[in-house]
Amino acid sequence: MCTRKKITPCLMLLFLFGFMSIFAGTATADALRDEMVARAKKEKPMVVGGSSGDLYRGQLSNFNKQYPFVSIQPFIANTADTVNRVVAEGQAGKASMDLVAVSSDGLELLAKAGLLQKMEFPHLKDFYPGMQPSHGAFVQAFLHTRSQGVYNTDLVKPDEIPKSWEEMLDPKWNGRTMVSRSMEEVPAQLAFIWGKDGQLNWDRSFDFFTKLMEQKPIIANGFRDGNNRLAAGETSILWFSAIGPPARLHFLGAPVGLIAFPKFPGIFRSFGIVKGAQSPASAWLLIDYLTSPQGQFDYTDKVSAQLPINQKAKPGKLAQWVMSQNGRIEHAVPLSAENVFDEKVTKKSEDFFLKLLGIK
Repeated sequence: MCTRKKITPCLMLLFLFGFMSIFAGTATADALRDEMVARAKKEKPMVVGGSSGDLYRGQLSNFNKQYPFVSIQPFIANTADTVNRVVAEGQAGKASMDLVAVSSDGLELLAKAGLLQKMEFPHLKDFYPGMQPSHGAFVQAFLHTRSQGVYNTDLVKPDEIPKSWEEMLDPKWNGRTMVSRSMEEVPAQLAFIWGKDGQLNWDRSFDFFTKLMEQKPIIANGFRDGNNRLAAGETSILWFSAIGPPARLHFLGAPVGLIAFPKFPGIFRSFGIVKGAQSPASAWLLIDYLTSPQGQFDYTDKVSAQLPINQKAKPGKLAQWVMSQNGRIEHAVPLSAENVFDEKVTKKSEDFFLKLLGIK
């Protein structure tokens, strides 16, 4: 027991114990990393599935320098096609993919199907609390926020920018807006944001989108298509855009700005290692790097405008632009695929939105 007379020796012991614990943790992480390096040197090229596999190979120069023996072979596809392939191969008992890099809703489906292998990652201890699924089957590495919209700075005056949900429905926007065909999950996201105690407020969400569509918006094929057309002056506002395309356009000199008032939905760019993968150690090294402060900076500086969620990481230039536009992490509402966005919820949202567009 530490008495007042013994307080200094006790504090010294506590400090020494804490220091030794940190050192032991670092040593354990380094040993795990060394083990994965040794294994990865014997593995085949790693197949990364998702829409950005080519960017991991081409833009993460620091990873390539650190692990020159790791070769990345991209399987470029959207979340649905990537997930469907992993499921089909899992049923056939043969995995061609090693790492799946998609949004957390897709990885949650794979986790529930038992198609991912759980592994430990040392850098997750530095992440913001509540940012990881409780089952630990995959890693949520970056917060991928959706702003309320992107506007053309040549066509929308500063005092016109919507600052509330009600202002988004102002009749002055009739004939001046665009929506993406790719935002079918947004009605569910708003139903969650406007819900209470875990109950989704479908009524408010469906009513909002029904009124939004009274603006007769142009329908874009996707976020990249919509942002390119917005930058070209075809429309004034693209509602509920992903933040990556406008950030990249901004650095090309395009007249784009974000509409980002609280609360806007945030999903996660997530990474999972496929059960039965031929190159699991290489996949582990890439996730370990992307969760480190250096990897979080490199990814948000060169690959995507998503926000780093390692508290020790500095945001890269793409993420910095989003934050300068009021797209800060404290304004986002991270949405849990684990507890909320199951297949039933996703289908209800998709069916409503596509019917609203006249597609279903």
